[in-house]
Amino acid sequence: MKRFNHLTIKQLKELKEKIIAERDRILESHKINDEKFYISKEDQSDEVDLASTDYENSHMLRLRNREIFYVRKLNNALKKFSVEEYGFCEECGAEIKFQRLLARPTAELCILCKEESERDEQNNVMAARSKSYSDAVNLAQ
Repeated sequence: MKRFNHLTIKQLKELKEKIIAERDRILESHKINDEKFYISKEDQSDEVDLASTDYENSHMLRLRNREIFYVRKLNNALKKFSVEEYGFCEECGAEIKFQRLLARPTAELCILCKEESERDEQNNVMAARSKSYSDAVNLAQ
């Protein structure tokens, strides 16, 4: 089991409070926003209004799903506090610096592993693009 050697008690408290506050803010906003998903009789009378309301609801649902995913990450970070694994890279086990955790309390990778992950992701996107470009049809023939 790892210990929080690299983070002070004050830093751990600050990070935990930040995670809890962010989670509670999101959950509270979901309670308030439920009313926005109902379509009034006035909005149902016109096809354009109905389409506009449907688009807005779809957009809000997409944002809400992202927030729910983020709440899961916040809850996972809180679980890591209880087993003293918070603040350690899941890839290499290195300590994640306080400044990074303060900016992104749900960080699961140290900065070096995150940069490598992003490079790999970028290379995969570029490889996928080059494959699709090579299969392009030449209409000039």
